[in-house]
Amino acid sequence: MADHELDALENRLDIIENKVFGSSEKDAFYPKDKKRADECIEKLANIQEKISTATKNKKRISEIYRKSKEVQKYLDPAYTDEMTMSDEAKEEVIIAEEEFLRGQAKHLEMMEELKSTLDSEHLKSTPKFTEKFEALSHIQIKQQDQTSELTEEARKLLATYNNIITLVSRQFVQWDEILTNIEAKKTKTKD
Repeated sequence: MADHELDALENRLDIIENKVFGSSEKDAFYPKDKKRADECIEKLANIQEKISTATKNKKRISEIYRKSKEVQKYLDPAYTDEMTMSDEAKEEVIIAEEEFLRGQAKHLEMMEELKSTLDSEHLKSTPKFTEKFEALSHIQIKQQDQTSELTEEARKLLATYNNIITLVSRQFVQWDEILTNIEAKKTKTKD
């Protein structure tokens, strides 16, 4: 396939991407590996070649391709607004949206003011510390696990301690009853 055909395909692909993705980040939807992207481009080129071969000697289809740009112009909402709305109507729309536009302008000003913060050296140097942060987070997770284990062990020890104290207290109560009975018998025998 010739370079000019690839360039034409890339231009058409850019137009399609802009229509599909608009102002959103289109790279987020693309496959990350180069092989898949190349396969996609090859398939699109193959489809383009088949379409051009099928329509090569068809005059009516060629005319439709030429007129498609004109049709796109008519389908564009901005063009229909331009054709149907008077300047006064456009002014009224702008005045009606004045508060919204002012709010957006304030947000843009705030973003401009905060841009220096985002461009600061502190934030630019954060990738250097990623490995350190990961190591620290692993250490923290281990410490949390150890803390959980120690807490559980302390809870078990406290439960065991409470059981022992309860048993010792019962034993003392029994001994106290026995001693009280013995003392009571001794007192009766002395009388």
